[in-house]
Amino acid sequence: MNKRSWVGIGGFLISIALVGGYLLMPGTNSAALVAEQRAGVVEGTEVDLAFKTGGSIAEILVKEGDTVKAGQLIATLNNEELLAKKEQALAAYQLAQAKWEQAKKGVGVTDDSSKAQIEQAQAAVQAAKAQYEANINGARPEEITQLKAKLTAAKTAKEVAQLQLTRTNQLFAEGAVPKTKVEEAQMQFDKAAAEYSAAEEQLRMAQSGSRKEAVDAAKAQWQQAEAAYQQAVAGKGQVGLRELDVQQAAAGVQQAKGALEEIEAYLNNTKLTAPVDGVIKSVAVQKGELVAQGFTVATIQAQEDNFVKFYLEEDKIGAVKTGDKATLYVPALKKDVEGTVSLVAPAADFAVKKATQELGDRDLRAFQVKISLNDKDIRPGYTVEWNLEGAGSRE
Repeated sequence: MNKRSWVGIGGFLISIALVGGYLLMPGTNSAALVAEQRAGVVEGTEVDLAFKTGGSIAEILVKEGDTVKAGQLIATLNNEELLAKKEQALAAYQLAQAKWEQAKKGVGVTDDSSKAQIEQAQAAVQAAKAQYEANINGARPEEITQLKAKLTAAKTAKEVAQLQLTRTNQLFAEGAVPKTKVEEAQMQFDKAAAEYSAAEEQLRMAQSGSRKEAVDAAKAQWQQAEAAYQQAVAGKGQVGLRELDVQQAAAGVQQAKGALEEIEAYLNNTKLTAPVDGVIKSVAVQKGELVAQGFTVATIQAQEDNFVKFYLEEDKIGAVKTGDKATLYVPALKKDVEGTVSLVAPAADFAVKKATQELGDRDLRAFQVKISLNDKDIRPGYTVEWNLEGAGSRE
């Protein structure tokens, strides 16, 4: 062995002696030196994606390592059968709507028609009743007076027409007027004479009263009008039946709409979308493969939900509170990153030191501390170190 080798061995032995002597010095605790620093592994939230219904894979739109956004389409199932059912449901819904509209129009038409029939029948009843009463009671005094006045006027018109006819005949005999003038005067006289006779007959009938057959006919007409009125009132009940048809048609629309929405929900279940931003960690199926309901198709590693778990002894946990800031060192990146204490376990997980037989000795338990990281360079799997010397600092 040469001189250089002996020098190296001697230096190594001296270093061990110095370190050992320091650790054995009174008041020096080697366990405490190690305990002030913790190491952990970065973890991330993983989301398993699965269809709510079974079927065969129609498309896989991502691959492992792809970055995806929330709402992005990941995969689809074959849906030809559901599309056919949707067409049927849509047609049933449209038919139900048409029946509903038809029923509503039917109510309006029936109601208007019923009102018109009732009004007409009521008017007919009043007219028939008035005619019957007139035939029973005879003409009123004021009507007799009017008829007398009408007869006087007709008599005067007849006398004037007679005088005009006589003068025209004299003029025609003298050759002063043509034959046509005589014919016109004769027509005016005949008309006036007819009106006078009619007025005379009306006055006579009014003064003598109606005949029995006329009274009976008026009574029968009144009874017929009353029966028609009652029938029209009874027909108004058809409006209520029509309104019931409208309610049934409206219920049919709601039922058809529900069936259509159900099919659309099933169709939506054939589309698998990303619930969060992240990276596709794994894809477990292939196109055309048959999958069951709830089977994991793909797994997403959430992009902004990284964290690391540490365990602190019960004599150190009191210095750490939720919301505290923590500086962690990432060896892989050779830099410090900031984290936030998001959880301090309310109960211990396990004992890091067991009690011995010494008097007053006891177990020393550990509590979990979860620190959330929000650094875009951090990836799940990185090792991080936490120096407890700065633990408990707050902003």
